[in-house]
Amino acid sequence: MDDIIYPDLSIIILGHVDHGKTTLAKSLTGQWLSKHSEEIKRGLTIKLGYADFTIYKCEEHGYFTEKICPICNKENKPIRKISIVDAPGHESLLMVMLTGAAIVDAAILVIAANEPVPQPQTLEHLVAFKYLGNKPLIIVQNKIDLVTKEEAMKNYQEILNLLDKLNIDKNKVKIIPISAINNVNINYLLEELVNLPKPEKDENSDPIFLISRSFDVNKPGTDIEKLVGGVLGGSLLKGKLKLNDEIEIRPGLFINNKWIPIKTKIVSLKQGNHDIEEILPRGTAGIGTTLDPSVTKDDTLAGQIAGYTNKLPPQYDEIKVKYDVIKELFNENEKIQKGETVIVGLYNIISDGIVKNIEKGNIITIKLNKPVLGYKDDKVIILRNINKRWKIFAIGKLL
Repeated sequence: MDDIIYPDLSIIILGHVDHGKTTLAKSLTGQWLSKHSEEIKRGLTIKLGYADFTIYKCEEHGYFTEKICPICNKENKPIRKISIVDAPGHESLLMVMLTGAAIVDAAILVIAANEPVPQPQTLEHLVAFKYLGNKPLIIVQNKIDLVTKEEAMKNYQEILNLLDKLNIDKNKVKIIPISAINNVNINYLLEELVNLPKPEKDENSDPIFLISRSFDVNKPGTDIEKLVGGVLGGSLLKGKLKLNDEIEIRPGLFINNKWIPIKTKIVSLKQGNHDIEEILPRGTAGIGTTLDPSVTKDDTLAGQIAGYTNKLPPQYDEIKVKYDVIKELFNENEKIQKGETVIVGLYNIISDGIVKNIEKGNIITIKLNKPVLGYKDDKVIILRNINKRWKIFAIGKLL
């Protein structure tokens, strides 16, 4: 039976470092999403890892990620294809997680059953995802093989208490006990993923492609005539992109003290393992370009936006933002100060800057080191350096 080409859902796996996010991703997709040697060596996800997987159904035995039912050996029916993003749980990589959360439709929050709830990144990831919009959330209580029934129930109650504390409706959040490393109860998670609503996508607007990875796919020693151009990985937020489209990447490259947009042509498109002629705003995709691969290697263009020339959102070196302090983490009366260095995230672009002006009503003007792109009222995430650590402090909107 033919596989489904386009995913209709993108999900991100969130959670504290070492709670089993990447192991769960492997259980679902069949592959380790940490591809970089440094990630594997350090045992944590440094960049966003992503892959597609298909959920199949056996009429007798339920949901699986295999085409053939492992119980009755009958062919399963493909039900849904999903793009999955594995986000870092390490504190210093918080903004990378947020750029991943910007491109997804739902989240799985992984909480280890053998540790107290909440751990620091559990809390920050959950709060950040809550503020990124009313998106579906599934919580998996992982590592149940390492605890007693009583310990699992105590951990479960701590999860419920956390949801109450953050004013998240626990009746809308499924909590599924699993052991990712042993594939225990993964079928129940698959069933829940099948039941998530299909998000509405805008395919008619000018395309906005959020670049989360960029690669040089050429092996060392490849003959010059066999070299291929740089590859962009990420998600189409809206619109469509087709083979042979001319595109622009912004903010681009910093040359001679100014940001220069990059222009290139699409020469190949991939959705999972499928070579396709157009990509839609569904799941993660790869774009082959005519760019010199040295421009795209080692994620050089991660955190940039691609689309038609002169059709991307306006670009700003300076932004005015009205913000609200995240009250679940900080005192609402705390204020960002003039002259302070902050980090902002808008779409998938991260930039640091200096607060140059403050107005009444939590309105600030920030001079940025790297330009951002956005429309009026777009959501802006603001981080402050608190006790030598960058913390998500506020969510604002672009004025």
